[in-house]
Amino acid sequence: MTGITGITKGRVALTIPPDTPPDEVWRYGLGFPFQVAPRKAGLFCNIRKDGTKSIDLEIGSDVVLFDELEDIRAGNAMALSRYEIEKTFIVRKGPVLGGFVPLGAKSADGDPHPHAGTGFGLAMGARHVLDETGNYDYRDDADRHAELFQFGYDGKDFKILQREYVKVESLLSEWELAGNFVTNAIPDGRDLLYVMLAKVVKLGVSGVSRWRHGADGWRPVSFVPVTGDEVRWGEPSLIRDGNGDLLFSARSDCSVLPGVAFDAAVWRSTDNGETWEQVIYRKDCRSRSPVSINQAADGTPFVAANLPPHDRTREVLCYWPLNESRTDFEECRIARDAPAEFGPAPSGSWWRIDHPNSAIVRLADGAWHSLLAYRIVDNGEVEGDADPPPQTGCYVEEVLSSGEAIPTWNF
Repeated sequence: MTGITGITKGRVALTIPPDTPPDEVWRYGLGFPFQVAPRKAGLFCNIRKDGTKSIDLEIGSDVVLFDELEDIRAGNAMALSRYEIEKTFIVRKGPVLGGFVPLGAKSADGDPHPHAGTGFGLAMGARHVLDETGNYDYRDDADRHAELFQFGYDGKDFKILQREYVKVESLLSEWELAGNFVTNAIPDGRDLLYVMLAKVVKLGVSGVSRWRHGADGWRPVSFVPVTGDEVRWGEPSLIRDGNGDLLFSARSDCSVLPGVAFDAAVWRSTDNGETWEQVIYRKDCRSRSPVSINQAADGTPFVAANLPPHDRTREVLCYWPLNESRTDFEECRIARDAPAEFGPAPSGSWWRIDHPNSAIVRLADGAWHSLLAYRIVDNGEVEGDADPPPQTGCYVEEVLSSGEAIPTWNF
């Protein structure tokens, strides 16, 4: 028998970046786990600047390596990117996500993986004009670009091998790749499959890009759209099911078709991403917040999102395991209830538990663990100038399951 038996509810893993200036308030937020070596994992974690009354003032990302959950500490952080600010403008730096082939990984035939110990990261930068108060409108950017990293790990140090600024339209000649989110890449032979958003006229279409290692490091070589343009679907996520099928989800938005912002959907590909079919559509099941498809260590897929009410609040994180035929959700389960645990948000606003995403990694004990990362933050910090409470930061929990674990990588 397989199935999810629960999700841990631990303390905050990362709170204050070690290089925070003494006159500023920085806090860790979204986290994205990945495998680095046979018994070591990493976490990309973004940083938000508080006290500015500017929504989503993301100012950079760090990477933290660890071999057990208790070892996730800010003291182990390595800086990847930081924001730029002048008198009249600010350049926000979005979260770094990407893909990595862990050191020591082997191909399916047992030979050493030719690109083991290398990977890539991608972050979106946005330049905003500051108003007379020193704030900006996060919906209005003067310029956008992608920050592309090439990474390496030699068993001791995680290194940035190359960093470059690229125009989003230059990553692939056939598509204008406009963004990423919500999960890191998954392996496919010697390639990596990575969810991205492509721009079609003024609409966003979510899909899967294939990244391949060459003379210039990791680069995208193709993009297959999954969602249609009748609804704006963003913030995509991807897993590989136990039978080899690919399962994909994305966040619906009401900017194109009203009334879909609270829906959830899952697509499936039975031909390794060449074609896709929507197999689940559930109306009015979540709040207006991020949604992602994830996986327990035994292969059980589940979709994570926030419970209604049907507005922007995100105080209760829930999840739905998929049924065996992958055609519907099972009964909703609660992963974390912030008001029940912490009481009302100190600012008088509401709690955000959001951007859940998972990866199955092997840690120091030699076992495979499904790690679910998300942030908890008082909304008064994000939309106002409230002080951060002790609960603010990045959380990394374990999804517990009853079946035998399915390895992500061959070591």
